[in-house]
Amino acid sequence: MDMEVEQYEAHRKLFWDVIYKTDWSESWLVAVETFHVLIFCLVILCHRASWHGLSGFIFMALLALMYFAQYLNTLAAERYALFSREQYFDSDGLFITLIVLLPCTINCILFIISWLLQSWNLMADIKCRQIRISQAASAGDKKRD
Repeated sequence: MDMEVEQYEAHRKLFWDVIYKTDWSESWLVAVETFHVLIFCLVILCHRASWHGLSGFIFMALLALMYFAQYLNTLAAERYALFSREQYFDSDGLFITLIVLLPCTINCILFIISWLLQSWNLMADIKCRQIRISQAASAGDKKRD
């Protein structure tokens, strides 16, 4: 049990080390942050406006980005000097997981929740219409008697 606690503490420390030691003022990191905020706003907009096609496209694009994350991490590790002052991309992929994959995963989960809520509302509307139709039909039968 103590070993699990030690591993947890080590991972927690590593997580916060990455967050605190990252220079968030680098332009490419600002672009990544802006990308995630934009995607989050699009998730909300797609939910409110019921833009299913756009939400499906963004969802699939995020999944593709997550699928190719290991390749992108390797590529960024080899060429980090072109866009960054420091080497953030380790072989374990911790940085790309925290900075890119975690927000993408959260946005994908929000899309799924949005679709489930819309499906729930649609099923409730259909059931209400069925009840109204059956009540109207039974009221019509009572008038004939």
